[in-house]
Amino acid sequence: MKQTDNETRLFQQLNGFLEEVTRKTESLHPDHPFKTWLVSASAACGLKDSDAVSQQVVALFTHYADMTPLFPRDVLYLVGGDCLHFMPDEEIAAYQALDEMRFEAQMQQKFFDWEQAKESLKKLQ
Repeated sequence: MKQTDNETRLFQQLNGFLEEVTRKTESLHPDHPFKTWLVSASAACGLKDSDAVSQQVVALFTHYADMTPLFPRDVLYLVGGDCLHFMPDEEIAAYQALDEMRFEAQMQQKFFDWEQAKESLKKLQ
């Protein structure tokens, strides 16, 4: 089964976050609970299991809030579900506008650049 652009973006950003956090927490003891979370999150990401990823993201925001500023906002939106509780309504509305722009481009069989569209929305706000 072919991954969608959103799934590809989600897992690329999530992998980038996991790599960055792994580097930043190298000094933690291997038995530290956050290290356990990292292993679980990496496994979910590796399996590309969106339900497991969602559970890991919720656990991150619930138990390790000091790490959440590093977390990519796109991932929260793309995972959806309970992860949307960690986003303000205005941010969700902006992502919905991005989705509408993406769907419109697909309908017209035009190329859509998510990052460029996201930047153009920021300029309008």
